[in-house]
Parts: sequence; C-alpha cells; structure tokens
Amino acid sequence: MSRRTRLSRRLFLASAGGMTVAVGLGAGRALWPTPGPRAGQAVNAWAALLDDGRVAFACPAQDLGQGAPLALSMILAAEIGADPGLVAVQAAPRDAGTYGNPDFDGRMVTADSKTTRGYWPLLRLAGAEMRAALIATAARMQGWAEADCSTAEHSVAHRPSGARVSFAEIAANGRLRMPGTPGLRPGVELTPLGTSPDDPRMRAIVTGQKRFGTDRRATDASVAVLARSQHLDGLPLTVDDTAARAVPGVEAVVILDDAVAVVARHTWAALKGREALVVRWSDPGGFDSETEAETLRAALDDDSQKCVTLRATGVATGAPTLTARFHAPMLKHLVPEPLNAQARGKDYGLGVTVESATQSLDLDMRFAAQTWKTAPFMVETIAHPAGGAYGRRVLNDVVRDACAVTKSLGRPVQVIRPLVDELQRGQVRPAAAQRVAAWLAPDGTLSGWSHDFASDGPLAAQLPASLKGANGDEDNTATDGAYHPYRVPADRIRWTRVATQPVPGFLRGVSAGYTVWAVETMMERLARTAGQDPLAFRLAHIDDPRLATVARRAATMAGWGAPDRALGLGVMSFRGSHVACVAEVRDNRVAGLWLAADVGRIIHRDNVVAQIMGGMVWGLSMALVEGLDFANGAARAESIWDYPVIGADALPPLDIALIEPDPEAAPCGVGEIGVPTVIPAVCNAFECATGRVFDRLPLEVS
Repeated sequence: MSRRTRLSRRLFLASAGGMTVAVGLGAGRALWPTPGPRAGQAVNAWAALLDDGRVAFACPAQDLGQGAPLALSMILAAEIGADPGLVAVQAAPRDAGTYGNPDFDGRMVTADSKTTRGYWPLLRLAGAEMRAALIATAARMQGWAEADCSTAEHSVAHRPSGARVSFAEIAANGRLRMPGTPGLRPGVELTPLGTSPDDPRMRAIVTGQKRFGTDRRATDASVAVLARSQHLDGLPLTVDDTAARAVPGVEAVVILDDAVAVVARHTWAALKGREALVVRWSDPGGFDSETEAETLRAALDDDSQKCVTLRATGVATGAPTLTARFHAPMLKHLVPEPLNAQARGKDYGLGVTVESATQSLDLDMRFAAQTWKTAPFMVETIAHPAGGAYGRRVLNDVVRDACAVTKSLGRPVQVIRPLVDELQRGQVRPAAAQRVAAWLAPDGTLSGWSHDFASDGPLAAQLPASLKGANGDEDNTATDGAYHPYRVPADRIRWTRVATQPVPGFLRGVSAGYTVWAVETMMERLARTAGQDPLAFRLAHIDDPRLATVARRAATMAGWGAPDRALGLGVMSFRGSHVACVAEVRDNRVAGLWLAADVGRIIHRDNVVAQIMGGMVWGLSMALVEGLDFANGAARAESIWDYPVIGADALPPLDIALIEPDPEAAPCGVGEIGVPTVIPAVCNAFECATGRVFDRLPLEVS
C-alpha cells in the first residue's frame, strides 16, 4: 500500500453538533481511533480542528527532550498554513497500523534519526487534506471559488478580494467539508520550516513543573527497586529479608528469577530496604574485557567464522599499502532520568497496562506481553515524557521488571532502576575490533579497500526478526558507518557477529561511533602516505556533491591549510545527511571543532543545531575518556562517578554550519549525526600533532 493510499482510502470524520458523520472514500476504519484525541472535527488520523480554531495533532513521536514532537507539528502546520503556536500536540495512541513509522518497518519507535524523515511524507499528506478541507469549507461559507483561495497565518485567504476567514470562524461554522484528493504545497511555500519557534515545553522544564515518567506514579501504586548481583550471571540463591521488611515504608519483598525486588510506599524506603537485604548470589562468571578483546580480534583472523559481506566489488591483490587494527570499548548510556515503568493488571488479571518513559510503545508492548504471558492485544502501553533517552529507552527492559513484580503482588507497582544499577547490569554499546587494509595505485589514488570488523549487535541479540540485508543476517546497528563514501575499484566490507555477555543496546551514533573512526583515520593515514593533503585526497575519491560541499565548508571554517596547525578531518554520509568535522589539537588538548552538515530540509533550526552540538560533545567524550571495562564478570564501576565522561572544562569552542538545502528536499537524520565524525577528526588531529598512531579508544593522549 502506498503512503498516499494509507491516508486517502480511510474514512474521514466530520462532526455536526452532537453527531459524527463518516464520509467514506473506500472501505476502512475511522482514522481517529479510540483513545486518540476526539475533540473537535477530525479530518484524518493526524489532524482535527478544535472549537477555538486551533489544530489538534495526534503525534506519534515520544517526548524525549530532543524536539521531535515540535518538529512534526511544524511540518503539519506548514502544509496546512497554520500558526505553529496554535497546534495542540497530543500523544497518538499505540496503533502501529495508523501511526507506525515507515522507516521503522511500520513500528512506533522514536529513535535512530528516523522520526522526522519517516513521518515527513505522511504529515505533509495529512496537512494537505486538512488544508483542502478548510479551503472547501471557507469557500462554501463565503461563496468563493476554491481555486481562488489559499491558507496562511491560520486563516483562509481569498486572493481576488483579499478577504480572510480565520480557522476559528471556520470551526464556528459547525462542520468541515471534506475534499477529494489534495495536492502538496511547493517546498518554497513551507515558510515556517527552517525557523525556530519557541518550544512550549521549555518553561515547564526550566521551572521544574514538567512531570516525567518517574513523577507519574499513580496514587494507589507502590514503588520498587530491584537488587541484582553485580556479576553478569549472578542469581539469588538465598534471601534473608528480615531487616528489609523492618524498614518503615517497606511493604513487600519479591524474589524473581534474577533479582530481588523491595516494594515500598516511597522510593527512599525501597532503597533503604534494598540496602538491608542479605542475599547470597551464585558464583560470578569469568567475563572480562581483555578476554573479549582477544576473542573479537581472533574472530577477524579465523576464516572459518561466518561473516556477513556488506560490500564486495572485488578483492585487491598484492601487499596492501597500509594495514591497521582498531579497538573500541563497550560504552554505557547514562540517561539523566532513571529507567522507570509502572504496571497495572486489567481485565481480571488477563491483561496489563504499562506506563513508562519510553522510545517505543510497540516494543514496550512486546516486553509486557512476554512477561505477563498474555496476547499483545491484552496489553495497553502509555508513554510519558522522558528525561533523556539517546537510544537506551528503545529496548526498555525495565518494563519486564515492572510486569514481573506487579504480577507477583497482584497490585500496581512502579519500578525505578537507579543509575548505578543500569551502569553495572544494564545494556551496553558493544565493543568492536576492526582490521582495515588499503591499497594505493602508482598515481596515488585508492585502488583497494578491505574492512573487516567484529562485534555484537542489538538487533541480532534482541530483535533478530529485524535483521536486514540480502540474506536477512545484517544488523545495521552494528554495521552503520562502514559503508564508506569513497570511490574504489576493489572494495570489500565484512562484519562478523561475536555474541557478548552484557546485553547489547542502542547508543547514540550506534556503530558509526567506531566504524567511521576506522574508515576516516585510515583515509587520513593514506593521504599522508601518498604525500597528499587529506582534504584533497578525500575529495578526489568522493562522487557525492553534497558530501564534497560539507567537506569543503568545514575545512574553510577551520582555516584548513594554514601552516603550523594540527588539524584532523572526518566525513561521512549517514541517515541521509552529509557531515564533515575538523578538529584542532594544540598543547595536547582539543582546541576547536568545526562541523558542517547538510541535513536536507531544516525543520526547527535551533533544535537541529542543538542536536548536532550535543552529539559533538558526546563524540568528543567517546574519543577521549569513555569506556566500560569488566573483570571477573562484573563492571569495574561502583558508582556513576566511576564511568568517565568529558567535563565542561575540556570542551573546546564548537562551530556548526548548516548547508541550506533545495526547497523541495526532504529532511534527513539529525539526532545521531553529531557523534561519529568528531571521533576520527580528533584522532587525526592528535596523530598530526604527535606523530603517533592511535588504534584504541579512548585515545591515550596524556
């Protein structure tokens, strides 16, 4: 079914007084499903005209702090001709058939730089339908010809007379007239896009009034925290909960397969009760980071290991000009708000309602159905605003904990997972080993490329049905960034999955955080080997004009070519966007970062810049300090202070430039793209400054 059919073959709804009239354009169901927004007059599943003239928008994106709901509402408003400040954003219900993201195989997921670009065509069509309905209704009211009318500034304008009818006046008319198939606006008319209207959520956030998932525990719900062994395979063997039950406010202790839950009236009592538990855990396993690094490295050298070929245009012969190996460690998500989920049994205990700060209603449903042992249609999932996500709340496994405890007790419980628990036993960005070989022709051009890398992947470990590729065996969250943008006759790229014991999860930048590092560091070394300027060397092998443009722009911003400066470059094409970053090292510190990006159509300009800037800081932290090690089956971290992140005192000036796109361009990904190119740019700058070779992250630059 085409995206266009997805809207127009459904039913339109129109309200007249107390009655609802369905105007059918073909067999189907109402576009505004219960329990979605029902006030006003619904034109389709996405948009309704409220009685006061505002536009209600059923938003499929979760409120994670990154601005996706505002960006999507701006797209809808631009196509309608509405004032973005008069669009009321309401959460869409979990209905993947209606609100699923086409770029996520129809799932409701807010992640991976796919939200704005995935919903762009659907929201433009939805807005065009509403615009056509408003014009048709205003024309009928005033006796105008529809062809003489347009929408702007939250009103319908009659071009010959200059008269206007506001959306509020149309709403007061009583009933919208439903049009036939509308057309889209030309891109140049989407004037609100590329501006930076105020986000109405900001005042509530900065004044502390905004309520996040942890704040939304029901008055009749208890709160629980879980005790788990610090060791990856530790299970509770014996539990003495006498002292825990004696803590004031503790209501119950629940022993689960892999944890012990302390349930209380408030969080402090649950935490103190957990401290009072006496648990004998099973013996620790032997997982450690050094052994895993050797296992990953050995997998690259073992020809019997099954690998996934990502690209194969030939195999270079003869001795390579350069070879290199790279190692990237496990990384952690440190989200500001702890993971949380509340569960409540329903339908005589056969079903469950789950409320959580999440990135995916659909995947929350999956976890809940599995744990509650019920059918998916017996699960209701509700999303609350999240205090940061960065990919960690996609596979929101705290839902399992909440459902397990609630099912055991038979009453509603909210589970909160403290940050140190997540640090020690939560999901990780897996470690990776890489081996790159490259061949230069006599004229100094790149003639051969071989990139092999080994890692685990979140999809392979947790969602194997979502694997991609010709044979259904590629985990794109483990291979992202390896598809380099350079022209090379003999090009071979292969990934080997090596399962790891810590549970793999999604982290901002995903695998591009290490694959782009290897690719771009190797390109810089090849340029120096060939006696060429690293920028010119790359440009000689780039065919995409958009990528070449951002590379030149970032270089110009940084003053590339000036003598006696240690500069490094990193470029990539990722999630449809094109990015280049230049770093400068001076006095053994990163002295500046310059980044140019072509992100397609810019929706909310300030939010795009903020997303990229946050990613750059994270990329710098990955390059210089971040990493999680394990020994004797446990993370080497007793508290969040043991996981290093970059401090404000180490941040250099950041300069970001956005390339203005073609007016007809669609938006591309933004959330992930600030991270990956910073890492090789910084690495290359340090190699230029010191003459050393860096092949492990974080870079040992001290």
